[in-house]
Parts: sequence; structure tokens; C-alpha cells
Amino acid sequence: MKIVYLIEDFSMKGGAERMVADKADALASAYGHEVTVVSVYHDDRPPAYALRRARLLSLGVPFASKSRNPAAKALSRTRTLALAARRFNAAMADIRPDVVFFTMSLGALLLPLYNGKARRIYESHTPRRFTPYHSFFRPMERKADAVVCLTDGDAREFRHARRVEVMPNFTKPAPQRPVNYAVRRAVAVGRLEHVKGFDILIRCWKKAVKAHPGWHLDIWGEGSLREELQRQITDEGADGAITLRGRTENMAEKYHEYSLAVATSRYEGFSMALLEAQAAGLPAVATDFTHGARSIVTDGMTGLIVAQGDEETLVKALGKTMSDEKLRRLYGEEARRQARRFSFKETMEKWDALIKDVCTT
Repeated sequence: MKIVYLIEDFSMKGGAERMVADKADALASAYGHEVTVVSVYHDDRPPAYALRRARLLSLGVPFASKSRNPAAKALSRTRTLALAARRFNAAMADIRPDVVFFTMSLGALLLPLYNGKARRIYESHTPRRFTPYHSFFRPMERKADAVVCLTDGDAREFRHARRVEVMPNFTKPAPQRPVNYAVRRAVAVGRLEHVKGFDILIRCWKKAVKAHPGWHLDIWGEGSLREELQRQITDEGADGAITLRGRTENMAEKYHEYSLAVATSRYEGFSMALLEAQAAGLPAVATDFTHGARSIVTDGMTGLIVAQGDEETLVKALGKTMSDEKLRRLYGEEARRQARRFSFKETMEKWDALIKDVCTT
């Protein structure tokens, strides 16, 4: 079967791009499909993730103008969408796919503009309410053969779709290393952007570590707020308790160095960092972000979940886990067990079954 994954920018090093790369290669290698990843935008940057079995095709569409003039910006984006639609339809006429997966906000806008015969599946990688241009998604819902969401909460927001499925992200097999729950080190992972809530974490960590000295927090990731967050750490007098570690190519190899994971996002599609930390055996303290925290962390069993905006309770939850090695071990060992429900093999079998079902109904 011929399958196409449409993604906005495959040079972007994000969770959605990594998921698309992993799924595309798995569907090609393990299930025998002919898979092409189509990246709409293109510049001189290399692909963010290597494809071993799937093929990569760039439409070479230039980025829309970033003009501050609203009318000029709207015109540029309309022209960009029209160009993307023309080039995509021309490429699909050559490939003649059986199924096309449309991802991200641009994919939602392009889906109803596709004029081929392939089945159309929209993949939601970010909660709809936080996805740019989500108010224009109604044509996509009516045209899509299926909409696939990461969480039940997001699925409820696609009220006009004819078929909605929930398919969480997966964890790929990784070396299972023992965790030293006596280590007083915590980890947080993600892009250094407003959505990840690291400003909240820095404020709360400073208060928690004051009551539990000796603990250190490492924040892994890069982003536009790096300098701002570093200034906040310094202004808070927390340089000795918090370190911005930058980016690593293999975070899975780092988790065993810690005994606690923390996630304070304002919203998420489905937190891969939190899922991977739980799979590695780390207990978690997480805010109840929209959506997915409760899909990954079982409150009181694999970690603690705190209402968003309640920084006082977040500090207490951090303190509770920081002060109790036995609790960290109890939560962490259960987290490793529960994370098995997000196994790579089982999830890919569900994707393959969905593709076959959509193509036969």
C-alpha cells in the first residue's frame, strides 16, 4: 500500500516530526508499505530526523511573509497555501497514494484542497484549541475519512468529524538501566518556549529546594527563551540549584542519572518527554496540562498531578517526592510497569489496522 505523510517542515526538530519519522519507517520496514514523507516548506536546513526506509520529498514551498501588516500577512499566507496545494496535488498525481496522513495546522487546511482519490486521515499533534487556524478546521472534519487524536480530551473537540480515533504516542525500546532513587537530581525536558512552563518550574523549584537543600534540577532543551530563563534563574538566586543543559541527541540515555521527572507545561499534544521518563522508571510531578498528563501519569501511583496555576500545591508536591526516597522508588517502579501500555510494537499494529480499515470501509 502507498502511504504519504504530509508535514509542514521536516527540518523542525520537534516531537511531531520525530513521531512521523518513526511511524513512516516502521510502516515501511515492518509492514511492507511504500511510504513517502512530504515536507511542505524547505530551506537550507537538513532534515531533523533520518529516514531509513521511507522516502523524503520536499515541495520546496517558501515560508510565508512575517510582515507586521495584517493584510500583507494574510495575503502572503493565502498565496503560500495555494502554492502548497498546487505542488502537493501535482506530487500526489505522480505517487498515486492509497492513504494520505495530514498533520499539523497546515495539513488540516490542505486536506480539503487535495483532489486525489486517496483516503484522508488527519493527525492531531496539538490540542485543537491551541492549534493555529483551528477555527478553519470544519472543511477538514467533513472531508477526512478519520481524525486521529492523541488523547480523549482532544478527540472531544472534533465534534463534526465523521470518525474520530484516539491513538497515543509510543515509546521505542530503549536500554533499561537501574535508577538510583537516592540521587537528589530532577529532570525536565522540552523546548525552551512559553508553552512548556519552565518559568513556573523555576519559581517553584527555588521554593522547594529551599526546604530540601542538596537537590538539583537539570532542564534539557533549547529555544527562544533560553536567555530569559537563564536571567530568571540568576535573578531568583537559583544558579546553584538549576542548570539549563541544552540539547542532547539521546535523552533516553540520560534519565537513569535522575530520580525525579517534572513537567509544568501549559498545554501539550502528548508529552513524549514525560512518557519516556516514566518508561525509564522515574516518578513524576506534573501539572494537569491540556491534554494528556493523566493519560501518562497515574496520580498517587506513578507520580503526582497538580492543578494548573496552583503553584503552592506544586511546591508541596515537589517537596513530598524530594523528601521520600521510598516513595520515589514506589512511584518509579510502577511508572515503568505502566509505561508498557505505550509500547512501540502494539501501537504500530493499531496504526496498521487503522490504515487497512479506513481503506476497506
